[in-house]
Amino acid sequence: MRIAIASDTASTAELEAALGDHGVLCDAVEAIADLPSVVALSGPYDLVLLRIAQPLRSALPAIRDLRRRGMTLPVIVTCGGNPAPEEEEAVLHAGADDVLFHPLRVSVLHARMQALSRRARGYACAELVCGNVTLDQEQHAVMVDGRRVNLTAREFDFLETLMLHKGVLLTKERFMTRLYADSEAPDSKIVDVFVCKLRRKLTAAGAAEIIRTVWGRGYVVFEPTEAAIEAARKVRQPDAEPAPRGWVRRSTRLMHATA
Repeated sequence: MRIAIASDTASTAELEAALGDHGVLCDAVEAIADLPSVVALSGPYDLVLLRIAQPLRSALPAIRDLRRRGMTLPVIVTCGGNPAPEEEEAVLHAGADDVLFHPLRVSVLHARMQALSRRARGYACAELVCGNVTLDQEQHAVMVDGRRVNLTAREFDFLETLMLHKGVLLTKERFMTRLYADSEAPDSKIVDVFVCKLRRKLTAAGAAEIIRTVWGRGYVVFEPTEAAIEAARKVRQPDAEPAPRGWVRRSTRLMHATA
């Protein structure tokens, strides 16, 4: 997940680091007033996160500008203090999707971010399903017919990106901007490597083909036919060793408002 994050006072460095533990790439915007332009020019983003001190209504101009520009991506506002209910209502009416109050647990914030992001794409719960492949965002696991497939954290992120955009062609550039910070991005050929590894592991587990190559353009996840699913199950290889427990570190830190 790649998000744009802005604060009206305090630095967001600590929050960015905590969300980074969950695989979230954060692009910090120095001034909230610049947020709509940054989102329009530097996206695509999965979500916008605004960290507001007081008053809460100071978030209204940026949110309204985002919506006036036709941007439909989810917006979460976190706030310190005890704002008046009227302010909270105004922020939601302006176009925010959620308002959270400090102190808040990073794992809960991340879960809310995932929920809003997937619902924006038509998914109702943490289980993303395509054919006989299930990706569970809560457990950070991938199963084929209920059997766990041992993927690396990066392979999981790659497949999650595809499944969240089922039926949408994703270019290599789209993958790179969503999964890597500019300073650490490898050659875009790494995308082809991930596709090869994912296909091999899913096929060995008995999954029908769900990743289609659009030559010269990118990749897309598609829904296989029932016949394709049954044929894939017949060539399933013996079960591999189960994925080790605790293979993904999750942050349990509490984030507090800065006075």
